[in-house]
Amino acid sequence: MCRFRTEVLLGMLFAIVMSFSLVGCGEGEGEAEGTATASADSTQADSTQADSTKTAEKGDKKGDEKKKAPEGVPVKVALVDRGKISEHVLYSATVEAEETIDIYAQASGLVRRVIAEEGDRVRVGQVMVELVDDELRLNEAEARLAYENMDNQLKRKQMLFDRKLLSREAYEDLKINRDQAEIRWKRAKLSLDHARVRSPVAGIVSKRSVKLGDRIGQSNKLYEVVDMRNLIAQVHVPGQGMRHLNVGQKALVTTDFIPDTAFSGRIIRISPVVDPGSGTFKVTLAIEAKEGGLRPGMFVNTHIVTATHEEAVLVPKRAVVYDDGLPHVFVVQDSTASKIQFQMGFDDTEHVEVLSGVDQGDQIVVVGQNGLKDKAKVRIIPGPGLRIPAKPDSTDAKKEKTS
Repeated sequence: MCRFRTEVLLGMLFAIVMSFSLVGCGEGEGEAEGTATASADSTQADSTQADSTKTAEKGDKKGDEKKKAPEGVPVKVALVDRGKISEHVLYSATVEAEETIDIYAQASGLVRRVIAEEGDRVRVGQVMVELVDDELRLNEAEARLAYENMDNQLKRKQMLFDRKLLSREAYEDLKINRDQAEIRWKRAKLSLDHARVRSPVAGIVSKRSVKLGDRIGQSNKLYEVVDMRNLIAQVHVPGQGMRHLNVGQKALVTTDFIPDTAFSGRIIRISPVVDPGSGTFKVTLAIEAKEGGLRPGMFVNTHIVTATHEEAVLVPKRAVVYDDGLPHVFVVQDSTASKIQFQMGFDDTEHVEVLSGVDQGDQIVVVGQNGLKDKAKVRIIPGPGLRIPAKPDSTDAKKEKTS
């Protein structure tokens, strides 16, 4: 009986020990699983944190790029300065040569040689055309021999006359015959010389009307020569405009044939007669255009000066913009362009006089003002010239960054 109880107690004790061991094993596995789960969760949290860091970095880079991008409209500026400017009246005209000479032959015959061509510059006495002169040469030689013969006879008779062996009447007849022979010889030489047509003036051949083989006479015009040293322009001024004009008054002459160039001129003649057809006076201007490219026939604009301001506030015409027909400029201060209206005075081909609104030393926009708004932010582009350089190509920048 005691043995039975002992075995039961041992069985119960064994069961209790086994239950405790099973419980301890379950708890170890749960802790391992919890540790693995926590580790995985922490890894996921780290990756999420890394992704958020990258996103923040990208956002910062974009913000930095926006900050680095230049602000403002690119423009070029110039300082307002003082200078001389004149008021003028504008008239249109055509350039003419003061002296235009028609060249004619002084002899008749066939043209053997044409020397001068259109556009050639000729000097005084230069041969332009040669005629066939064979007969003229023979005539000159014959007249020369006749003269020499008569001159020799007179010399021989001179000794007889001095010794009183020849009458005065006979001697005078011989002398007259000798003089007549000399005149015939000189006329033959002149006819021979006229076989060469020469220019009576220095100038440029503007027109050629003769050609090789022509039979010409003294009524045939061969050339037209213009003296390019003396160019004029004739303008027709209405009667009410005459009170502003006087002989000697200065002028500027411009033409579309030669842009960005102005030639000096002055009034040399004012006609006292009114043209009954147009009711205008003819005013002639001399143009100083030595080697300047002006040619007769060019259409020009003559700006006759009527008044001059020596110390005027000037702005370039290219800087002026018009709003409702009123002149404005953009004045730059602290990277801000303000649209300023000003009162205009005299103007010429390049500048405008400012009477009020803009002062000397102001910084005004001369390139980039078209389309610019009032109070707009601008970025001044330094350097010479009047062109704003283009932005660099983004493709090239990417290539350089990649390499």
